Amino acid sequence: MRDSHGLEVTAASQAAVDAFDATIMSYLAFANDIGPRLKDTMTLDPDFVLAHCFKGYLFHLMGAKSLAARAGKELALAQAHAAKVTSRERLHVKALESWCHFDLQGATNAWEAAARDHPLDVLALKMLHYTHFYMGNSHNLRNSVGRVWPAWHDKLPAYGYMLSMRAFGLEETGAYDEALSLATRAYELNPNDAWAVHAVAHVHEIRDQRDAGLAWLERCLTGGGKQWNNFRYHLVWHQALVLHEMERSDQALALYDHAMWDPASDEYLDLANDTSLLLRLEMAGVSVGDRWQVLAEKVKGRKDEHLLAFVDAHFMMPLAAVEPDHAEQLLSSIDAYMDTTDDTYASVSKAVARDLSAAVFAYQTGQFESCVETLEPVRSLVHLVGGSHAQRDVFAEMLIEAAVKAGGLTLARSLLYERVSARPRNFRAWNRLTYVLRQLGDVDGALSAARAAQDVRHKI
Repeated sequence: MRDSHGLEVTAASQAAVDAFDATIMSYLAFANDIGPRLKDTMTLDPDFVLAHCFKGYLFHLMGAKSLAARAGKELALAQAHAAKVTSRERLHVKALESWCHFDLQGATNAWEAAARDHPLDVLALKMLHYTHFYMGNSHNLRNSVGRVWPAWHDKLPAYGYMLSMRAFGLEETGAYDEALSLATRAYELNPNDAWAVHAVAHVHEIRDQRDAGLAWLERCLTGGGKQWNNFRYHLVWHQALVLHEMERSDQALALYDHAMWDPASDEYLDLANDTSLLLRLEMAGVSVGDRWQVLAEKVKGRKDEHLLAFVDAHFMMPLAAVEPDHAEQLLSSIDAYMDTTDDTYASVSKAVARDLSAAVFAYQTGQFESCVETLEPVRSLVHLVGGSHAQRDVFAEMLIEAAVKAGGLTLARSLLYERVSARPRNFRAWNRLTYVLRQLGDVDGALSAARAAQDVRHKI
């Protein structure tokens, strides 16, 4: 059989292949019907190898170790029929096998091989977008799409989604104008493309185009007909960040309560959205009430999962805030994992992630000097935990605030000069620099920074 992009697929019927195509298109759209569509596919063909692979991927993508065993069952079902499928499909089986051993690099290598020989394998390309992202490899986040781009054209069903993937890789590597152009075009082709909305939001965020960013998100989030899954919470998170930067923190907190917080969700991205926003608000002097407590209750039973270093650093935020004993247990668990395991998580933890989690613990428990001593030497490696520039920026802000609170004003000054040099329109950075320079007795410098703060405050 052949799928909608002309690739050979081993299945019981063309109807099963068509159903799987529809499933993948829902996945690319972050739609809320991925599960039902996949179920329909497997009803048509219970032995569909690529569908079993994708189901295994989904279990891993949910970011809960309790689901790893279910991914392993899908791997076994795929392996049982792997001898009769194409070489491309066997690479997907190999990728799932690596992932079931928590070897993200091995999974990445298999998907890269599939995309190299079959540049229209949009599933492999989307999975590469995920692994390069969470391994902190922004250049391959961009290049994995660039390597296959000549094969794509606007008559292919997933072309718009490829545009938004390319746009996001360009944004993460500093090509903001091209990223904005491609992401806007992707959205015009398909307003249901949440990743296109996301890529545009990132461009406005990194450029501190607050009014434009807020208008974009309000337009996209209030439009009818979008049936997005939990990823919509991440888009609302971006909206809350803009409000926070505009000093509308009360509105950001209200957005958290009414449009982000989901008491029924345990998805790691939802939890990372929640924790990082609350920490940013607290660092700005906003009281978040008992919101840390309910988050801590969600994550304290997940201290031994260790699937992604990015996730553990965010789990540390609520634990250290209100459950320091559990936070210390998380650090001990990371230590034990590093000592006994040799996988992607362990290698990243040894390089930077253990120190990052320890720095979060120190900050949240008021040990600001310790936070600085732990985080400052490894701050150039924080990208290895994965996530976007916008997501990791909370750790850069935390280091600045820890330096201020620890009395390290010259370090804070250096970090803030670095920040306003990279982001000259960032009001919050200029405002904090004004405070630090005043504390250091630099009256002229403080006046200059204050003028810059007021200037950018009123710019679009």
